Amino acid sequence: MDPKISRRDFLNGVSVAIGASLLPGCGKSGEPVANVPFAYYPPAETGMRGSHPGSFEVAHATVQGEQWSAESTGEHYDLVVVGAGISGLSAAYIYRRDVDPNARILVLDNHDDFGGHAKRNEFTLDGQTFIGFGGTMQMDAPAAYPAVSLEVIRELGIEFERHEEFEQDERLAAMGLGRIYFFDKETFGADFLTSPDGGLEGAPLSAKGKEQMERLLADEEDYLADLSPDERHAVLQSISWRDYLEEYGGFGEEVLQFVQNFSKPYWAISADALPAWIARETGYPGFGAGRTPAVEPTGDHDLRFRFPDGNASVARLLARKLVPAAAPGNTMEDIVKARFDYSQLDKPEYSTRIRLSSTVVDVHHQDGKLDGDVEVSYVNGGDGRTVTASKLIFAGYHAMLPYICPDMPKEQAAAQSDCVHAPLVYTSVLVRNWRSLADLGLRRVYCPGSFFQIMMLTHAVSIGGSEFPESPDEPVVLHMQHIPGETGLSAPDQFRVGRQALLETSFETFEQEIRDQLGRILGPAGFDHERDIAGITVNRWSHGYAYSSDPETGEVAWDPEQWRDERRPWVEARQRVGNIAIAGTGASSNAMTESAIEEAHRAVHELKDATS
Repeated sequence: MDPKISRRDFLNGVSVAIGASLLPGCGKSGEPVANVPFAYYPPAETGMRGSHPGSFEVAHATVQGEQWSAESTGEHYDLVVVGAGISGLSAAYIYRRDVDPNARILVLDNHDDFGGHAKRNEFTLDGQTFIGFGGTMQMDAPAAYPAVSLEVIRELGIEFERHEEFEQDERLAAMGLGRIYFFDKETFGADFLTSPDGGLEGAPLSAKGKEQMERLLADEEDYLADLSPDERHAVLQSISWRDYLEEYGGFGEEVLQFVQNFSKPYWAISADALPAWIARETGYPGFGAGRTPAVEPTGDHDLRFRFPDGNASVARLLARKLVPAAAPGNTMEDIVKARFDYSQLDKPEYSTRIRLSSTVVDVHHQDGKLDGDVEVSYVNGGDGRTVTASKLIFAGYHAMLPYICPDMPKEQAAAQSDCVHAPLVYTSVLVRNWRSLADLGLRRVYCPGSFFQIMMLTHAVSIGGSEFPESPDEPVVLHMQHIPGETGLSAPDQFRVGRQALLETSFETFEQEIRDQLGRILGPAGFDHERDIAGITVNRWSHGYAYSSDPETGEVAWDPEQWRDERRPWVEARQRVGNIAIAGTGASSNAMTESAIEEAHRAVHELKDATS
């Protein structure tokens, strides 16, 4: 362990906890009691981010029965939005666009930054800024977005058809960089990194295990070929991917250990709890001729669009639309390097205000009248405050609503409690060069038995003055994913156990695992973690991907469109209650950016239609 870096990252992590004190508390008039220093800039904080210290304690105490006294600020808004993620910011934007362009809007969020899971990580080294993503990483098939979501994307100025102008993938491919695997000694008996072509020569596998691994990766056999379509459907619907590979593919323990964490980076769940039909539609190996991708390639509908900070730039474009004084520029390219002035986000002279580090603890209609104003109480800097609003849109965690909104019918509150969130960790590591990755032919490595299941180069895009490094001798950001969860549990239970584990894992533990894993993978090519790591940001998301579940069967709505149960908890959970509408990805059991925007649009228009 490098004590200098460890201490620096520790201090930066602690600054997150005290950083909220730099944000404005609110006096009785609603005006900030002190201006936010322009130097306050959350994207540049390192250490523990995401669900950072100070962002969740009030909510957890509320769930455990804590009650908060709150003093009125005297503020009244046309609309209050709870949650400053993409859905909440979209709700404010769409309300202003479709309902009232002059509406007074307040957006509240428990974190010290806006964007929710669309998190931006910045590092500075030798006067140069390096950008990574700490959450929602890209726009998948934006051309196929629902019309209402696509409209917002267009209005933000995102020209996703131009993706080829910014992508650097072909250059990395020309360098021979690809996807490879790292077998760890704790799981497989020895550390081993495959060659760029995926060759298993020398891998710590038995002869039989090697033969089976090669068969799995070749993926040429359909193990259900003798079954009728109905029989095939029944099998895939009734069994996990891991059990399918064992029972129908005949694969042994070595292969099963290899695939156990294969689905975690995308679905945040292990193979023993992922349905076989989802694995098949995702395109995972083991289905051969019987495999079909979830979405057939359809030209532009198959493309993706990536900013260096992932979809944090989508959130930043929305925030700039809502509070133009907060950041310069007006295009998707100049947003990339725009430095936000956080002191501008919550000023009384602006029609839309974004108030951070403010955890909502109570939402109810005044005097119990569902057609009346809504009172909203939140805790900021340890103090309870109350504002009122004509309308409210909740775009936070659905499972919190039963604890803070007494107006919810019992049946609806139960459905909201059926929303479960998958925990995940997205880590950004700035390294002084990526020569070792280039020499190993490594762009992305899957590590089936390691703490971090994925390690890869950050997005290879150059846009808006943010340039992906031309040479492997230049600094770059590495992305590492850790998805917690215990084998042998149902998906909801894996999520719950994983969330608890994240809250109990210190930054120092994450740092140690980062150093150990990078050293073992890259060390043979000359990487030295004490010398080459220049910065670490751990983005902890205890409540990550939103899914609905059936509490009786444990079934999870992995694909809401193919949910077989007549009861659709997410639909029940999102019903409007008086002047309170509900957005967020929990309202669709679909943790995608287009869904976040679509649910915001629905919530806004529910309020609009109820008024007209």
